[in-house]
Amino acid sequence: MDDHELEIEVIPSPHDPVVGAHVGVRIRHKTSGLTAESSSETTQYANKLRTMDQLKMQLVQVSSGN
Repeated sequence: MDDHELEIEVIPSPHDPVVGAHVGVRIRHKTSGLTAESSSETTQYANKLRTMDQLKMQLVQVSSGN
């Protein structure tokens, strides 16, 4: 997956007590239109890693026809 194929958006985390904290991440794969998001981790970086893993799994499922 190339970075230019991804649209990364930072979203508010419903789990963070600080109003307006943006640690959640949503990533859309432009080519396939698939989207994944995570706001369950405590850092934006951890949520990005989790979201990338989710998106990779979705892409594998689509490419294998499941």
